[in-house]
Amino acid sequence: MFKVGEYSEDEAKIVAGYLKDAGFKVDVKGLVVARKDFTVSLQGKLSSMKGRDEFSSKYERFLAAAKAVVEKASTQEDFRDLFLSELDPNWRAIKDSFDLQADLPENMDEKTPEEIGRSMAEYILALSFAEDVLNLNDIALGTPIGSSFDDPVISIPGNRNDFDADDPLRIERMDVDMKKVYEISIDESSAPFYSDIDEEFRIEYQQEFLKIMALAKVIQYLIEQPEKGKMDIEEFADRCFVEVGDRSVLSIDASLVAEEIARSLEKKGILKMKGSTIKWKA
Repeated sequence: MFKVGEYSEDEAKIVAGYLKDAGFKVDVKGLVVARKDFTVSLQGKLSSMKGRDEFSSKYERFLAAAKAVVEKASTQEDFRDLFLSELDPNWRAIKDSFDLQADLPENMDEKTPEEIGRSMAEYILALSFAEDVLNLNDIALGTPIGSSFDDPVISIPGNRNDFDADDPLRIERMDVDMKKVYEISIDESSAPFYSDIDEEFRIEYQQEFLKIMALAKVIQYLIEQPEKGKMDIEEFADRCFVEVGDRSVLSIDASLVAEEIARSLEKKGILKMKGSTIKWKA
């Protein structure tokens, strides 16, 4: 079976529906998957962080911006908008330019794509840092902050090798999230039905369509140009490498899954396998 992808329950029904309507033999299997995220940071009071190489003026700017807006925000979205506006009044325009890859408004200084990318990276870092400060110090949105920002606990993120393993402020964290996904597979020999897939699927699920089309090109090549007599699995694997096109070339290497493809074609009565030998049927 050829894996199309993994989806939520509702989306799996949509994807499977499109494929079944096109004539595919579809298999839907529910799976529990685990996603892990390993992070390393330095965590401690602001007073213990100042003076360290890892602490820079940007974190003081982030703290000042959070302190200025936290009492005004009632929701996480409010906090995000107010915080980033305090940090950079032009953040929305830069984000729009980043999202749309368009020119910046005329009233803004011209920025290169690299500068826009760096700005977006800093926004993400700043917001994550500020949200950590609120969580680590139990600071609630929309309430008086009192002395919460006088010497708050802060967390400076880094990579595994950024901080000394024996640093008393080093914190390692592993987050594991489990969820159920639905894996959709199709029978390899049904791939040529790709030409009957609804246009909406081709647009909404472009990557899946391209993968199915690539498999179909291999299957079609094997079926349309069968070898007479017998061949071994190594020879068959060589035939599972296909290039389509002239100036625009699609190169497909299915040689490592040649046996799975052969088994699928055998079920359709196109060839016969015996051990590592393949015989094409007339």
